[in-house]
Amino acid sequence: MTNQHLQNSSLLIPGYRHFQDTHLMMRLEGDGNYTLIHLSGHSHPLLVSQTLKYFELQLPFFIRASKSSLINPAYIDTVVKQDSKTMHLRLTDGARIPVSRRRIIDTEAKLAA
Repeated sequence: MTNQHLQNSSLLIPGYRHFQDTHLMMRLEGDGNYTLIHLSGHSHPLLVSQTLKYFELQLPFFIRASKSSLINPAYIDTVVKQDSKTMHLRLTDGARIPVSRRRIIDTEAKLAA
């Protein structure tokens, strides 16, 4: 784990009083001007009135798989690439996240790093 990962280990989420450990964030799901943050060990996601872009800038080591999803690479269980235009990520909690066609190359590069 690099120093960048250690420095960004907690994040103040707007609307919540306490810092959240970024290592517990499995995935973030964008919904317009809101973001759902799925945390490991929690049954319900946090609803935050910030865009996914806001969190993408705060969490540079996360993978932007599509317009509406930002994934913590630590929770990726399986990468399934069916062909050059179809790819999805299976997370440790069983969620299946499709990767958009235009983000396949960037996703593969981040996974290889």
